[in-house]
Amino acid sequence: MCKIRILPELEDTIRLVRLIESTGVVAITVHGRTIQERPQHRNHDEVIREIAKAVSIPVIANGGSKDTISKYEDIEFFRRQTGASSVMIARAAMWYPAIFRPPNEKEEPPMLHDVIREYLILAVRFGHHTNGVKYCIQQMLHREGDTPLFLDTLAAVDMNQLCSTWGVLDRCRELSFSSLKSHRVDDTNPLRYFEPPEKKRARLDGNERDPASVQSITRHIPFERRYWPVHGITPKQVLIAYCQKQKMKPPEFHTVRSQIRVRRRATGYPSVLFHRHSERHSVSKHIRASCFTANYRFIAQFLDYDINLYHIYRCKSKKFSEQAVSLVCLEMLNIPDGRILTNI
Repeated sequence: MCKIRILPELEDTIRLVRLIESTGVVAITVHGRTIQERPQHRNHDEVIREIAKAVSIPVIANGGSKDTISKYEDIEFFRRQTGASSVMIARAAMWYPAIFRPPNEKEEPPMLHDVIREYLILAVRFGHHTNGVKYCIQQMLHREGDTPLFLDTLAAVDMNQLCSTWGVLDRCRELSFSSLKSHRVDDTNPLRYFEPPEKKRARLDGNERDPASVQSITRHIPFERRYWPVHGITPKQVLIAYCQKQKMKPPEFHTVRSQIRVRRRATGYPSVLFHRHSERHSVSKHIRASCFTANYRFIAQFLDYDINLYHIYRCKSKKFSEQAVSLVCLEMLNIPDGRILTNI
């Protein structure tokens, strides 16, 4: 069996799948987007349907998580929509693991928060690492990123705090000690240690500002995912956890995507610009990231502290743009960003 994405032209895609069929594969999975298309683009169900007609081997449809599949009944609808023999699901299952549970006339489908609580109990029982558990919960809460429950989950540094946040601490403690001990893992999390030096905090928290002070700094601060291989530790999560620990208002990220024509430099990358303003009435701690791809510009803003910071760097997505903004802020605060330099 193999898995492909579609080509820009239907005829080329049909030729490709027929060539693959001739090699003897028993089935083929087709994601209904091209290599260049991202999840925000429409899944081309009609192309998968034409592929299913063109070959005799089973075709497995993929790519319907964002727009089509949100509950169990949608799986069969997506299969019929594409004319496929079966369906492959990834993100929809991450967002709602109970999606494979058939409907029952006697009871309603489980609520997402109940699923998360049950998942937490299983995670404690089988000794899952805190960072991995947090990552899974964040995926399930992908539409609740600004809620207090999401932020408390993000700030938790161990399983006890996670279970307490979700109200299942007592149930988790009822698990046998031998079971916990046999599956125990190291919950050491660098998020708990991040705090800026006293000198840096005093300078940023001071009430006096020089009205004439306007500072501009140019730097390159990319976000490369390979330096943060551990689930649950990214610059954005480090920054949010620090704000939680310091009893500060959680950071607010505002992203704007606008289609533009990009004029590329001959050498180097677009730079990062820091602009500090002293006016007390100005927006406080405003970090903006303009991240360029071939067709889109992503702008992310982080607000706090009476500082305006502008970050310009080419990013492939909104999420990477926000991570780059967080790197700017962590560098300004002199906080370790959690990167692992040994994995390069």
